[in-house]
Amino acid sequence: MKRLLLLAVLSLPAVMPGSALAGGNEPGPVTQALTLDFGGQATHAELLRPADGRPAPLMLLVQGTGPEDLNGSFQTYGGRVQGSLGTLAQTLARQGFAVMRFDKRYAAATFDPATAQAAQESYAKLTMKDLLADAGTALETAKKQPGIDAKQVFIYGWSEGSVVAASLAQAVGAQGLIVQGPVVNSFADAFTHQFERVGLAYLKPYAPDGKIDLKGVVASLYGPGSALARTQGQFLLARDSAPDVPKLAAVLDTNGDGRIDLRAEALPMVRAFYAQSVAQSPLYAPATTLPTLGELAPRLKLPVLILQGENDGNIDPADASQLHTALTAAGNADHTLKLYPGLGHSLGPAKDLTLDNFAPMARGPMNDMAAWLRARAR
Repeated sequence: MKRLLLLAVLSLPAVMPGSALAGGNEPGPVTQALTLDFGGQATHAELLRPADGRPAPLMLLVQGTGPEDLNGSFQTYGGRVQGSLGTLAQTLARQGFAVMRFDKRYAAATFDPATAQAAQESYAKLTMKDLLADAGTALETAKKQPGIDAKQVFIYGWSEGSVVAASLAQAVGAQGLIVQGPVVNSFADAFTHQFERVGLAYLKPYAPDGKIDLKGVVASLYGPGSALARTQGQFLLARDSAPDVPKLAAVLDTNGDGRIDLRAEALPMVRAFYAQSVAQSPLYAPATTLPTLGELAPRLKLPVLILQGENDGNIDPADASQLHTALTAAGNADHTLKLYPGLGHSLGPAKDLTLDNFAPMARGPMNDMAAWLRARAR
């Protein structure tokens, strides 16, 4: 979840009959452009199929938080962050799978400065159930296309998308589920852990004895960290602060000494903030959200592959291990946890939690997904 990377490169395993690998004279995947109707919004999608034309098992890719495009790319104040789902789709299609991916609602408009703000505001009104319906539309559309074995469906979900993917996989009786950086506990817990794990680690050099003053907060906003790490200091500024006249949040400086104790003063307030804001968000409010992976685990009886970077700044790797344990306790006979040292939330390289900048996905996890899918496809 953004806002809210074994770097070993493995050789590609043996391919399914009729599939093609990159290089040589083998033909690449066939690309089919599609237009989907998501709640009255026309949305671009793309289906990749193996070149041999044989009916192929279907893989649906569900991206992460916010109005991401079909590659998992998203817009930030610093520019576009490029996602890796296009490369993943090519990899899986060359291994014999049909791969469907799609723009989320309003994604295209967020990349245009003239429409970005309105698009973000429209997206903020969506519920998690809306996102589930959209993913379901994408899946059903893909199943109806030529060259698809509609009886073999696999679903992948990244970060927040893991919640959508798991609910959809259960609803349609999918043959397998892949989750990357899964949301296992509550969204409020996941967001709070970002401050506790990444924020506290990043702010430590600016906070002698664990306490930070205004000068330290301002310096942290421009320090050598990931976008997520550098934004953590904003919690410590007053809401009415102007960029040129920043003020320390008086509500956090509970003893009035001009410094904020990051653990004793800031962390409890951050926890309370997320508990309140999540409850008021259409995406995460109890009436309109979806169960997290921890809630669903007792009912997930299909094969599950869990992929987790150990340097993930957005999702605590302990949560992935917790999901693995919960599936074991629930009697799930086919679940696998793969932890990747040196990789972050995007399963691309990250030196540590505070430097997880959504680097392109490493080849190893892509190969692991392909191998896992081939072992379960008929």
